[in-house]
Formats: sequence, structure tokens, C-alpha cells
Amino acid sequence: MANADFSQNNKQTAPGGFDAGSYREKAKPEQTVRLTPRQQKLAALEAKLPAALSTRAAALALSVVVMLAAFFGFGSAKLRGKYNTAHQWFTAGVAADNGYNLSEELTTRMNTAANVITTASNTLGADNAEVLTAQDALTAFSNDLDGVKAGKTRLHALYEDNETLGAAIDQLYAKLQEQAADPMKMGAVQGQYGQFNSAATIIGTLQYNTAVYEYQKDVGGFPASVLGALSGVKEVEPFA
Repeated sequence: MANADFSQNNKQTAPGGFDAGSYREKAKPEQTVRLTPRQQKLAALEAKLPAALSTRAAALALSVVVMLAAFFGFGSAKLRGKYNTAHQWFTAGVAADNGYNLSEELTTRMNTAANVITTASNTLGADNAEVLTAQDALTAFSNDLDGVKAGKTRLHALYEDNETLGAAIDQLYAKLQEQAADPMKMGAVQGQYGQFNSAATIIGTLQYNTAVYEYQKDVGGFPASVLGALSGVKEVEPFA
């Protein structure tokens, strides 16, 4: 009689076809991390950002843009303020000049030159060569003075006109002295000629050019020159 095989598989089969070895412990849910109030605010702000800004790179780029905008905005405003001050020096004068300014002194030159020419025209004749030369010089000077005040003429052109007018009035006054009984006693025209030259002396002592050169040095480098171009700041010229 054949021996019966009573050996049995020691593995116990669990109901449903799974054996005991296939049993795994149920995974525990991850613990929730508690955020601080500040972290909660930051998370809320981040959730409101567009998707493109939620990345660290985009956020960094945004911060750079904001800083540059603030820099250029503040720099442009500061540069504009400097320009507005320098632009007024022609008519208002530089603080160091104690109330004197180019516009008034050049206007004095124009008016006194006109008075000298009127006297010379009455004395020497309207067709006198020196009178005609002085009148042409005065016309050019007057036109360019108005042009500078209106921002249409460069100051250098007026500077050259002033030099030409000075030479023409000197020659005209010398011609008048030739006709005078006493060259040292010329009456009213002598006073006008004196004021004409006094205005030239004052112009020569003004600190206008010094202030303009300092301004140009201050705004001529980088990034001031770039900011100036972006904010529409114009050139401030010396009287030279």
C-alpha cells in the first residue's frame, strides 16, 4: 500500500486568494505641516500671482524690473530738476553773481548801442559807413538775443554777435570823437557808451560759464547722459 503523502503547504491562504505574505500595512497619511501666519500670507500672495510669475526666476526678473524703474524714475526726476535750474541761469543768474545775469546785461548792451547809433546817425548822417556797420551789427544782435530767449538760437551765435557789435560801436564812437569839439566831453552819448562798456565788463566777471561747465561735467557721464536723453533734457550752453 502506497504511503499517502500527508505533507501540506505550510502557507496559509487568506480568503480572496491572497496569502498572508502578500499583506502590507496600510500607508499612513503624511502629516500636515503647519504654516506660520507670515508663511500663510506669502502663500496667499503667491497663489494670486499668474503662473508665469510663480517661478523663482520670473519673480527675480520682476524685482529687477521694479528696481530699474525706480532708479530711472528717480534719476530722471533729479536730472530734470538740475536742468531746470541751469536753464534759468541765463535770465535769473547764478547765485554767485548776486543778482546780475546775462540776459539783462546783454539787453543793456543792445539798448545803449541803439542810443549811440541814433546820436551818430544825427551827427554823421544815416548813410555814414560806421553808422551802417553798427546798425547791421545791432540788428543781428537783437534778432539772436530774441532767438536765444525763445530757445531757437544757440548762445554761441549771440556771443559772436556781441563781439561784432562791440567792435562796431567802438569804431562808431571813435568817429564821433573826431567830430567833437572836446573828445572827452561828448555829453549824453558818452554816458550811453560808458554803460555799453560797463555791461561788457560785468559780463566778463559773471560766474555763468563756470556754473555751466560744472553742470555739463555733472550730467555728461554715464548714466546721467543716458537718463538725460530719455527724459528730454536739453543742452545748457556757455556764453563763449
